[in-house]
Amino acid sequence: MFAGLRKPEGHPSRTVAAAEVLAWWAVLTVLWLMLISTVDTVEVVVGTALALPAAAAARAARLAARRTEVRSR
Repeated sequence: MFAGLRKPEGHPSRTVAAAEVLAWWAVLTVLWLMLISTVDTVEVVVGTALALPAAAAARAARLAARRTEVRSR
């Protein structure tokens, strides 16, 4: 059905994209936990929940920066 459709070059698979967001999420969650003074349940829940949209934003920013790079030929 979609045999003629191919992914454009330079676009990672969804698995790679999900792995990158997961890696960002883990790094941001650990950073949050290191920076708070007291670790309690509310702080962990809030930090973990808000690290996910921040991870997606970090990936989007990285991709945008890559697209705007000046490429020499």
